[in-house]
Amino acid sequence: MNRFMSAFVGVLVLMGQFAVAVPSDEVAFKTAEKAPAGFESWTFFWQMPEIDPDAVLTYVIIQPDDKEYMLYDKPMKGPPGHAIRSDFSKGFAGGDPSVFHNQNIVIKFRVDKGKIKFDPKAAFRFEFHSTVKAVKE
Repeated sequence: MNRFMSAFVGVLVLMGQFAVAVPSDEVAFKTAEKAPAGFESWTFFWQMPEIDPDAVLTYVIIQPDDKEYMLYDKPMKGPPGHAIRSDFSKGFAGGDPSVFHNQNIVIKFRVDKGKIKFDPKAAFRFEFHSTVKAVKE
């Protein structure tokens, strides 16, 4: 294979890999208020959207500096409206949660095929947790 043909094949492979990485649809949710200072973990309660039967749904948590905090790239399936709980804490899912102290949290849902349709009546919420130690009286 000559140099030109090798470079051409390399470009085709790169183009194919790029096309796979681009989602066909994305829907973002953001906390209505800034997260409290000092929390150690948090939970996002959400409901499964309607997606194409062959689509793969994933989500990514975006830090305040627009960098990726955590990517959940395991395919999720379930009937539309199915209640889901996603827990986040240092060392479990994501990095150090203090990056979100006094900041909004953004979660972007993505599919590789078709559209994402969340029920407009669905309830989504975030809960923030911190440890309170007990001392002997």
